[in-house]
Amino acid sequence: MHHAVLTVKSEGKKPFHATLFPSSETILGRSSECTIVLEDDRASRKHAVLFFRDGHWFVRDLKSRNGTVLHNQLVVRDMLLGDGDVIGIGHCMIEFRLIGECPDESKSWEPEPMTTSLGGTGVYGITEDRGAAPSDSFFSPNEIIARRVKTSFLDSEGSTIVDQATHTGHDSGNLCQLAFQLGKANSIKEVSRLTIDGLLSATDADAAAIWLLPQEVKSAFRVSQLRLVAHTAPNGRDYLHIPESLAKTVIENREAILTGEEGIGQREKGKGETSSPSPYPCPLTPIPFLGHTLVAPVRFQDKIFGLLHLYGESPDKSFSSEDLEYTLAVADTLGAALSHMTRERELIAHLDRATSAINDAKQENIILRELLNKDTEIIGVSSAMLHVGKLVERASEGKATLLIRGESGTGKELIARAAHFAGPRKSKPFVCLNCAAISESLLASELFGHEKGAFTGATERKIGKFEAANLGTLFLDEIGEMSPLLQAKFLRVLEGYPFERVGGNTPISVDVRVVAATNRDLEKEVAEGRFRHDLFFRLRVLEIIVPPLRKRKEDIAVLARHFLERFRIETGRRIDGFSQRAMRLLQEYRWPGNIRELKNVVERAVLLGTDSLIQEADIALSSLRTTGDTNVSSLVRPASNAELDALASDSLHEHTVETADASTYTPMTLEQWEKQHIEATLQYCQWNKSNAARILGVERTTLDRKIKRYEIDKE
Repeated sequence: MHHAVLTVKSEGKKPFHATLFPSSETILGRSSECTIVLEDDRASRKHAVLFFRDGHWFVRDLKSRNGTVLHNQLVVRDMLLGDGDVIGIGHCMIEFRLIGECPDESKSWEPEPMTTSLGGTGVYGITEDRGAAPSDSFFSPNEIIARRVKTSFLDSEGSTIVDQATHTGHDSGNLCQLAFQLGKANSIKEVSRLTIDGLLSATDADAAAIWLLPQEVKSAFRVSQLRLVAHTAPNGRDYLHIPESLAKTVIENREAILTGEEGIGQREKGKGETSSPSPYPCPLTPIPFLGHTLVAPVRFQDKIFGLLHLYGESPDKSFSSEDLEYTLAVADTLGAALSHMTRERELIAHLDRATSAINDAKQENIILRELLNKDTEIIGVSSAMLHVGKLVERASEGKATLLIRGESGTGKELIARAAHFAGPRKSKPFVCLNCAAISESLLASELFGHEKGAFTGATERKIGKFEAANLGTLFLDEIGEMSPLLQAKFLRVLEGYPFERVGGNTPISVDVRVVAATNRDLEKEVAEGRFRHDLFFRLRVLEIIVPPLRKRKEDIAVLARHFLERFRIETGRRIDGFSQRAMRLLQEYRWPGNIRELKNVVERAVLLGTDSLIQEADIALSSLRTTGDTNVSSLVRPASNAELDALASDSLHEHTVETADASTYTPMTLEQWEKQHIEATLQYCQWNKSNAARILGVERTTLDRKIKRYEIDKE
């Protein structure tokens, strides 16, 4: 089985399917150039690729920002995909399924092959392409002998068989017995056998057939959709297919038709002349036999399922109007049986789909829980982290707004996830948005959504993060980057007022718990007018301050061993631990990038280490200073770790230490220092902003805003 199907499920969006072909690669990501576009902020522009090689499907991560997950592991190499595997990209869960061939949803059901013999008079059969179609032979309306719309064998509602034996010559008891047998049948094969047996025993027909439509006809149909499901013909001769024009007349008028002597014959176009005038321009030649043909619609209530076709091959055998009425009664009984069978199959299919969906949901829930437990695991043995754990437990109980503060890389998002999944909203959505990663002009659209045509590029309606997080939690990282204008609208929503999508005028109300995070000094931002004081107090109903890693050194060894175990499993490397010198180096370092930096350092050491233990030489540390240190080394002596730890009163308000020689120190504000440091870094990088942002440890968008804010120009 080479073809495959992906089912993409993401927060707040309807799942969709995509077929994979072995001849081409399938790229997933946010870019419109990707084969499958993922509308997820945590997905990279080109995130991952699926490809077929050596008879198997594989997935490869394309150096994405947040990684690709398979089997609860990050994809670090080409990984084999199996039927039912679930790929995690950001908040998207992508199910991989193998199929034998491309799905064709136009086929509603497949008739069963029929090979049951009928007493030597013929064979029920159906070809592998779901049966032959009606012939294109000619039928003239002038050949109709009798018509019948209703049958007196059934009551006015078509549900009860009444006794008409004395009137028609046919025993209603036979029809009642046939109806009972059809009601117990559970396959097309059995229903067809019973119906044809009943008709051949009650009439003078030499041949009989059942034609069915592949799906229920509603307002429009093509008679060419009819397929021969079962048939019988005498003495092994070929069954003569029903003319398409006759079938169309029966279905359109929803009536049974009995045709005259020449009505049954198949006629070949373009071979001679007819003996009687015809309204049709084609010259026709009758086939050399006389007899009658009878066609009745297989129907139930307002639905058409197909046709019954009977004919005789000898002049001394003919059908009467009583035969027409009886055949129509059999056709209506067959229609009721097919309707009940179809309904039963639909119920079974619906039940199977529901059961499958429940099983898929259970499996998805297990996978999500494993991923979430993995992502929300708060690791630490220090008293500071134990205190944070208690605060998270208390904060999870209500729906009050929560503000999480701490330096970059301390795990603020993990704290937010822990607060969500420990509370009553754990089964509801957890939606994340990084306010610093999106331009100011698009942030409103991301938060509140937009209507089609609201701005250039808005080709369709999009719901915002607030709507996606309804009844759940919305986590806003870097809340301090939000513009004052947007802060006002955001505050109004926090106060419980409805909002409108960008470009819309319909009020929308949601029930969302907001968790915000920042590494900024919001008190200073409020004092300088860059952050609304009323929003600050509204966000700070509950507050958790996450200590930096240098404030809880007893956690460094625990975290380092945790990351070592994770990357050892992912890479398959046999590394037993850290040497004493390597561990001492980790514990003495001040970790300006906090836990994120520690994780990256351990990952590099696992990938590049050559010994059974990670050595000191495998540890690559940066020369960046922590948030509380000054980087102007020419103006101030770097303080020792002991001095800084003694003077630091909390994680967000650390102070620099003056040198003994105060005459060389020039006092300046933090903004002046930051502007000077950014200018120096840009000049060092020859104004390569990407390199400068990497050295400064900030996002490129953050650096652009600071350049604009400080009016830094390239000389």
